Amino acid sequence: MLTTQTANDRSMRLAAKLGFTEMDRFQEYGAEQWFGVWSSVTPSG
Repeated sequence: MLTTQTANDRSMRLAAKLGFTEMDRFQEYGAEQWFGVWSSVTPSG
């Protein structure tokens, strides 16, 4: 699992590069947060 602020572009890019998939977005600590989970299965295509 991974949580980061959506405003943190570097963290968002790294999460995608590492294979994390968005599960939810929510407000906390005065900012929008991103919650993702990692899957070892990569999309085909």
